Amino acid sequence: MKRIIVGAVMGLFLAANLIAGGGSQAKQAAGNSKVRGKTIGHCYASSEAYYNYEINAVKWAVEVSGNTYAGRSAENNNVREIQNVENLISLGVDAILMHPTGSAQAQKAAQLANAAKIPLFLVDSTIDPGPGQAQGAVGPDFLVIGNAVGEYVVKNKVGYPGGRFVVLGGLFGQSAEKNERESFMAAIAKDPTFKLISEIQYADWDRKKGEDLMRNYLVMHDHIDLVFAMNEEMAAGAALSISEAGRQKEMVMVSVNASPVGEDMIRNGTLLATAKMSPLELGILTTIKALEYINGTPEPFETIQPTIILTKENVDKDGARWDDSAKVQSDYEGVLKQKGYWDK
Repeated sequence: MKRIIVGAVMGLFLAANLIAGGGSQAKQAAGNSKVRGKTIGHCYASSEAYYNYEINAVKWAVEVSGNTYAGRSAENNNVREIQNVENLISLGVDAILMHPTGSAQAQKAAQLANAAKIPLFLVDSTIDPGPGQAQGAVGPDFLVIGNAVGEYVVKNKVGYPGGRFVVLGGLFGQSAEKNERESFMAAIAKDPTFKLISEIQYADWDRKKGEDLMRNYLVMHDHIDLVFAMNEEMAAGAALSISEAGRQKEMVMVSVNASPVGEDMIRNGTLLATAKMSPLELGILTTIKALEYINGTPEPFETIQPTIILTKENVDKDGARWDDSAKVQSDYEGVLKQKGYWDK
């Protein structure tokens, strides 16, 4: 499988094969997009904050390239998710971008899209083996992310000397969640000091559910050394329960995403470390991949975002800056112009 590895440019991850000739040297004149008048469908698992950043990025890239955006949320419901795909197919969209609830759902969607001869592109997901084929995928390698967080914990002896830890899982059945969780567990298992003291339970990437789940863990266990909350919405909820119980000094927490919430938690000491991701960039890169495919110039199948661990020492320098959409759009304006997908 061919891959593009995304490189760091101007503090953001920009695909190296996309940046040459950008900015003022753009070859494509504004108002003359190579792919325009198309409708790009976008299916996403829920309206949780992470997806909202992705939604806004996809919508921006689709519209500035002279095309129409059609978004659909599954609200973490598998039946609704497939209905959304069927609805977009019935509308006659020219491509579907999908951030699915799981890899099995991606396979079902691919079969439907393939039958309708509509290309399907995955965001932050793998696809189960089967007859359905996606035409491209963009995302971090979640096996690498989970491993990186686990290795950080082991290397820095986070949660020592006790090593008793709990995990707040994300959305059960989602391939990204499974890969991230299992690779974290494999990395942390290399140090026998660490002991999982409660069966892993799931909070669906949701802050309130994370708060409730952490409260349950605190009731069940009179001492916890380490919390792995698999995204920062759940981490923020968990922090509320920990504070409510007056047990902040007892445990440390690590997470994934580098959202504005997470970066603030690192700065104030509530969160020790997180793995950096950028849903804005993922949304734009997936849109570009779809436009290239429609144009007859398909990219390699997979684009991979590298993994960086953020702590208090580097969060201000290397943070993901999800809330700076204007900066991300400015960086990618030159990319879209150079690729010929700018219609403003």
